[in-house]
Amino acid sequence: MGASAAIFPKDTTVKMLDAKGFKKAMKANETSMVAFVAPWCGHCQRMAPEYSRAALGLYPLVPAYAVDCDENKNKKLCADQGVKGFPTIKLFPRGSQLAPMTYDGGERTASGFFYWASRRIPNAVTKLYYVDDIQPWVEKTIDKDRVLLLTKDKKVPLLWKVLGNKYQGQLDLASHRDRKGKSSVKLGMEAGEKKESKVLVYRAGSTEPVRYQGINKLDSLSQFFDSILDGTADLRTANEKAAKEEFKPDPKDLEIEQKQEAQRIALMHGGFTDLIDFEKAIKEGAGADFHDANGYPGMMGVPPQYKKEAASVTGGAASHAATEAPKKVVEDVKEKVEAATEDVKEKVESVKEKVSETAETVKEKVQEKVEAVKQAAADAEAEVEAEEAAEEEEEINAAQEQVVFEAPKDASTAGQCSGKPKEDGSAGECGCAAKSAERPKDEL
Repeated sequence: MGASAAIFPKDTTVKMLDAKGFKKAMKANETSMVAFVAPWCGHCQRMAPEYSRAALGLYPLVPAYAVDCDENKNKKLCADQGVKGFPTIKLFPRGSQLAPMTYDGGERTASGFFYWASRRIPNAVTKLYYVDDIQPWVEKTIDKDRVLLLTKDKKVPLLWKVLGNKYQGQLDLASHRDRKGKSSVKLGMEAGEKKESKVLVYRAGSTEPVRYQGINKLDSLSQFFDSILDGTADLRTANEKAAKEEFKPDPKDLEIEQKQEAQRIALMHGGFTDLIDFEKAIKEGAGADFHDANGYPGMMGVPPQYKKEAASVTGGAASHAATEAPKKVVEDVKEKVEAATEDVKEKVESVKEKVSETAETVKEKVQEKVEAVKQAAADAEAEVEAEEAAEEEEEINAAQEQVVFEAPKDASTAGQCSGKPKEDGSAGECGCAAKSAERPKDEL
């Protein structure tokens, strides 16, 4: 490791480059990501773990490199690349053949780097939407060597995009979605397993395909394509050699794959590794179908490991091992199904209890509301009755105040109304208001 490699984790897939290594990487005609850093830079130190996680998710399809611009031997390289600040992240879409892009995505996060790099691989793959488009494409490009991918994925696999970019101008690559295997059957092949991909090779001048028999991973396909293009082997010989390859990753590769699986899932969730320990979940058995859905690093689909073992081994012990392996898988599946069934039952019972409790609660609340409405109605009725009684009492009092009594015969009451009140208690015919006697003046 170089001096600046200390800012990256020890198990990182980021490769340090000097000027010579950078030149070699640019000759590969592949998409790569390069971080120009300085070990004393605080921003570089904070970015390094995120950049390393993105590199793990992209490995081995999009290489991630780093250059220590603080080293004297690299200063000219950094100046030639227009580096004016640290860190500077650049994407080289096709080595030195296309102009680089500088990362300006804002926050320097693993998911930001991952999607920025994976979505900017130059498109050199022809997408054939219908099975009837295949033969016209084969005939139109008959003067070239062509390779067709039949995939069950919705999108063109990243591996196929990488290969299309790598062999642009040498091979014509196309992709057709064979979702349920119907296109394969129409082309005279079996439908295939759930995530099985098929690679068909058409040599220049021929419209008849040869089916690739090797493993659908980056190095295997690259070696197969190279042997055809450089003339070191004919198609038949190259295919026979590819068919003999077995997928046997060493423990170190498996450890990288486990970390990569966890990191890719984390990246798909926006990089929220602070909420879920994805690596721990993978090691404990979660995401058991991850390889089935996403393949191994640099690979499309599941490697035909068990098929190769079953076909190659003979004899008692070997045959027994080949027979027992599927049984063990079936037993494991049964256990998982039973466990899942029990879990579902428990959840159903829990839901039933919650529904029952909720129903009782709702019933009680409704009853309480009904009683409250009844009480409110009774209170309103009593209030109306009280108001009516008060109005009647006011009317009676008003009538009594209007009663006019008969005037006295005393002369001192002269000028007062002498008319008798009517039977209804109202004033007599004169209608004048009663007057009180004048108060005598105080004597001196």
